[in-house]
Amino acid sequence: MVDGATSTKVFANVFMQERFFRPFSSITDQIFQAIDDPRYNKVLIEAPRGWGKTSITSIAYPGRHICFRSKKFIVPISCTATKAMMETENLKIELTQNPLITSMFPDLKSELWTKDQFLAGDTFILPRGAGQQVRGLNYRGNRPDLIIVDDLEDSEGVRSDDQRLKLKEWFFADVENSVDRGRNDWKIVVIGTLLHEDSLLMNLAKDPAWHVVKIQLCDENFKSNWPDFLTDKQVLELYEDFRDKGAADVFAREYQNIPISSHDAVFKKEYFQYYDPAELMENRGIVYCTIIDPAKTVKLQSADSAVVTVGVDQENHKIYFVDCTAGKMYPDELYDAIFEHMVTHGTRILAIEVTSLHEFITQPIKNEMRRRSVHATFIELLARDKKENRIAQLAPFYRQGLIWHNAAVSQKLEMELMGFPRSALWDVMDAFAYIIELMEKDEQYFFPAELEDGGNEGEYDALADVQYRDVGIDWRVS
Repeated sequence: MVDGATSTKVFANVFMQERFFRPFSSITDQIFQAIDDPRYNKVLIEAPRGWGKTSITSIAYPGRHICFRSKKFIVPISCTATKAMMETENLKIELTQNPLITSMFPDLKSELWTKDQFLAGDTFILPRGAGQQVRGLNYRGNRPDLIIVDDLEDSEGVRSDDQRLKLKEWFFADVENSVDRGRNDWKIVVIGTLLHEDSLLMNLAKDPAWHVVKIQLCDENFKSNWPDFLTDKQVLELYEDFRDKGAADVFAREYQNIPISSHDAVFKKEYFQYYDPAELMENRGIVYCTIIDPAKTVKLQSADSAVVTVGVDQENHKIYFVDCTAGKMYPDELYDAIFEHMVTHGTRILAIEVTSLHEFITQPIKNEMRRRSVHATFIELLARDKKENRIAQLAPFYRQGLIWHNAAVSQKLEMELMGFPRSALWDVMDAFAYIIELMEKDEQYFFPAELEDGGNEGEYDALADVQYRDVGIDWRVS
């Protein structure tokens, strides 16, 4: 009894033996230590499926506090109110039908015992779904002192930028502010699997205020971290089953807590090649294009913009990622970045994505070009397809070794590419992907490889002439 009052693991082993029939692993002990440690007010647990994290945090953990009356107001939260109530129904069963609990704690059930709320002993339990009212909750002078958030995000909703933003605003504004910050006896525990680079879980994991416990079924080589549960052979078989179904990313998210499988990623680190900047200074046959992906919100500074400069070498079959400026910028800062790129690299083509903005973005930039006496061919880019599909078209160029990075400015691009299609940000790789459309607009392609000795050089010259047809963009270098 004494140990069970302060240890969720002891409480689960002693009072809930039928539910927790499998021995806990040493890795699972990290969960128990984090939720029971009074030093941590905010705990984030990233754990794979099948490790009992929901049973631990949604049944044993609140059950211990209810039985020993150590919490007054518990709020279980899930992606929907229905799911949250289902978890509390399981808790109710343990509190009222478990023989050992009912014999040791016989007075838990009260007259207030409904699906959407109940009073167990001295503890009030109110299950909530994502977006429901939690801010300002008060029961008999008590604000929530234990909030358990389990699987708040779902795989469909996390794909939407708007849904992710809406959920994060609700969590930070309502959930975190529902506790009494004047006291230090409250706790918020968030449990889930990592579904996206910009998910709520990823944001919390980066916040030093949260104590993070990250558990994976296996490492990148599929070596099991819990061999008593699944052996190395069983883990590999599980992965291969997912892979054969075209769902390797699902395995990565559900069992390794990473958004994208490193084995089946569209863009892999080994695809990235780097050039010496001095190489470009000596090559006068490169055409430089500056491409802009501006923020498209009412508050321009609230979203990320990207300015990238790309060099195209048709003769040597290379596309260079030359320069990059990205982040949250006010309009004047965006203009400064654009013209710094143009002057520094001698940009011949300036292209900007105008989707939904059109003259409201093109007119200020054209005006700045005149004001600053900067000249280049100006191209408006229309998003004709989903950005996922546009970016994916870069993959064949990378696989063929045609793209080369400037190591000094490519970190953000590479981070976005390796997280594709669940990247937290898209601005740099989306802007870069437009180089394909720019080349296609003027039917500009890489020149044929040099002919072997004795070949028909006249035929080569004829092909080169065809490449330089004047249909709007001048790629020729004098």
